[in-house]
Amino acid sequence: GLRMSRLAELVSRFPVRKKEEQKEAFLRYAAGVMREMGYPVRIEENGRRGQQKNLVAGGPDTARVIFTAHYDTPANMVLPNLMLPRNLPLFSLYQIGVVLILLVIALAPAFGVFSLTKDRRLMMLAFLAAYYALLLLLIMGPANKHNVNDNTSGVAAVMQLMALLHEEERQRAAFILFDNEEKGMQGSKAFALQHEHVKKDALVVNLDCVRVGDHLVVVAKNYARPMAEYALLEESLTPGEGIIPHFYPAASSVMNSDHKSFRRGVGIAACNRRPLVGFYVGGIHTRRDTRAEERNINYLAQRLAAFVKALAEV
Repeated sequence: GLRMSRLAELVSRFPVRKKEEQKEAFLRYAAGVMREMGYPVRIEENGRRGQQKNLVAGGPDTARVIFTAHYDTPANMVLPNLMLPRNLPLFSLYQIGVVLILLVIALAPAFGVFSLTKDRRLMMLAFLAAYYALLLLLIMGPANKHNVNDNTSGVAAVMQLMALLHEEERQRAAFILFDNEEKGMQGSKAFALQHEHVKKDALVVNLDCVRVGDHLVVVAKNYARPMAEYALLEESLTPGEGIIPHFYPAASSVMNSDHKSFRRGVGIAACNRRPLVGFYVGGIHTRRDTRAEERNINYLAQRLAAFVKALAEV
């Protein structure tokens, strides 16, 4: 019969990768698949007490380009995490709105305590406790069982790209699946600290939420933009299959993902586009993150494979 696509296999076998044992099961699978493809693979334990388990394939210290994605999955948030890479005012308003909603919810227990005790200090303590409990719940709360876009899509695209590269092209690229991006990019920060050359000099191309939307938003940090490799990346991502790439400086964009841990980082996300709102990624961190589309992943794997092939000329 038909072989399942990489994305469909990940979604059916490892839908949630939040607890230690879920992550370990996924890492065993992914490392096995990459070794079968012929890549040297290691699980690198970075950070204090080796808490960040990053999956590394190939040689990041010698590669011309490093492709990355985070494999951990987020908590299930009551409020969706809205990505607006090119609309800073609206993004800021949304963030303020989220904070205001949390503040309003936290007022209820505070007033309850005050009505029982008439003690202002206790009321303040109840308010702060409720507010921080809500914040923690947003980050560390129960696992979201639906995370096809965030970031199963990035992982599937990286693995599909790896399968497309020929033996002689593999020396030019390395691949890292990062841990704990959802907890503040901890995996990539820990990796960067232990790999000075990668942190400062390597072109790091990160795929996060690449599944839904006709618009591919590519943001590059200032040190990445003058690189010959980056110019070639822009040339390789041509419009096609109904996908339109857009290139922007990271300095004027909002994309919080693992590329930010590296001086020459480039972030790629797929977006929808609306008047007034501009580019957006909606529905992540909620139960609506379920649509498994292959088109974007196939597009990225093929164009990025062509880019690695063309690196021989640069």
